[in-house]
Amino acid sequence: MPFQKKVKPNFPLDGLKAFVSADGLDDFIKILEKDFYAEVKVQCRYDTGKGKTDLILDLYCNFGLTESLHHFNKGNWGGFTCDAEGEKRISSFDAAFQKLSKDNNNTIDIAELSLHFRDTSIVVSRISDYSIPEQLAAIIFKTSAHFVYLTKGLTEMPYEIFVPVFEDHTRSVLAVEKSKKGYFDYWGLYFDNDSQHDVIVYNLKTKQLCKEDFFLLD
Repeated sequence: MPFQKKVKPNFPLDGLKAFVSADGLDDFIKILEKDFYAEVKVQCRYDTGKGKTDLILDLYCNFGLTESLHHFNKGNWGGFTCDAEGEKRISSFDAAFQKLSKDNNNTIDIAELSLHFRDTSIVVSRISDYSIPEQLAAIIFKTSAHFVYLTKGLTEMPYEIFVPVFEDHTRSVLAVEKSKKGYFDYWGLYFDNDSQHDVIVYNLKTKQLCKEDFFLLD
């Protein structure tokens, strides 16, 4: 199945300036490292036109996805507290991001967040303002709830899970793009198949896997 790798960030670079830090960012990173038991790397990009800062976060965890989901469901990984339906309660992650946002006059957001485990990565892209901090707990909850299907009946782990992908009827493919739709319709899964990559789309509503081309749009 053909696969087009992302070669550019998911947002335009015109008018953006990379810089080292933002107010309160070090404290926010320390909380992420503590809550996720992870090494955190961050890029900051400042949009000079909008006067806003986008964060690109990479969290590197020295354990597998299964172990992380086990601890997430117990409420001791990620800084989240969720009920049986995946509804998030106030958490240290929320409090830390709200403080970071306040320290920067509400001009900071997370554009992309990647969770890197020993056996896979989950890459979450922003689909609307503050969509990642608002929905990350629910995305992890859904990963746990659909784990059997995402792993082909516990037989194969995708090496990357891309959240979300959307139907693009004009191209007859599934495309990653900003949309009014949410995170819980389609996800993209990448599997290693010898020398090539298998690209599979997972339908969260029907719990079905299908081989589809999709492209990561800039």
